[in-house]
Amino acid sequence: MRRAAIAIGSNSTRMLCADTVGGRLYFPVRGREETRLFLGLDAEGRILPERIEATAQAVKRLYDMARAAGAQETDLIATSASRDARNGETLAARIEALCGLRMRIISGQEEAALAFRAVSAGRRRLVMDIGGGSTEWTLGENNQVLWSVSMQLGASRLLKRRPILSPEDAEEVLSLAREVMAPQAEKLRAFPPAEDMAGLGGSCTTLAAMEMGREAHGEAVEGRYVTREQAEKWLKALAGMSLEERRHVPGLPPARAEHMPHGLCILISALEACGFPGLTVSGKTNLDGYLSMLSE
Repeated sequence: MRRAAIAIGSNSTRMLCADTVGGRLYFPVRGREETRLFLGLDAEGRILPERIEATAQAVKRLYDMARAAGAQETDLIATSASRDARNGETLAARIEALCGLRMRIISGQEEAALAFRAVSAGRRRLVMDIGGGSTEWTLGENNQVLWSVSMQLGASRLLKRRPILSPEDAEEVLSLAREVMAPQAEKLRAFPPAEDMAGLGGSCTTLAAMEMGREAHGEAVEGRYVTREQAEKWLKALAGMSLEERRHVPGLPPARAEHMPHGLCILISALEACGFPGLTVSGKTNLDGYLSMLSE
């Protein structure tokens, strides 16, 4: 059966359409729009009307893309920004009126499990999914989750707390990320260590793309290994640039120029906390885990 799913994230809204058979995905078609929903939350935690409309229109375009690719059914899920929003039902109602899809907000634990499922690979592995509003860690083995956590720590969430416009700003944001991660890293150390670490999300894939010197997603970055040293090099470089200069860095999409240093702070802090010199990047997303789960 050819199915599709759309996920409204805190930075991006993504679509995956694929033939689904026995937990495996074939002939995937992917779509993505930078909707930056988390940055559309006002001081009271309500999504601004213009961001509601922009996100709803993006969902409709991705839904039309999925149908054109042959999707017989399409599900719609939403993550951290929608969990935080006080008026998430307004977004859901606008989307349903526009294209008939019903939005389901998933928990942080569900988000973590889906990311792990996308890249579990059978062995004992630690999977990290860096988003705009939250970051998930999942430890598992033989495709079974042993422990997971969803942290209120994302690239856009950190950007709202403190923009990075200098190396001094970067050090402050690194400290914020380390503070959030420290108690979770302590819990993780209660388990036998993972063999390796995998990274999902735009911060990880964009680091790989910048190392490649060109914009790249999906299969183009799948399996690439990036190091903490590389992340530190890019954090130092980006922190010393203006926003306009960042928009011209090969491999860095202009829409990510403002919050990419914050994503790097999360990545660096995680590698420090978990004791890995680097991680394996995956171009897959929680939608890969979601569709594979539905097809079993």
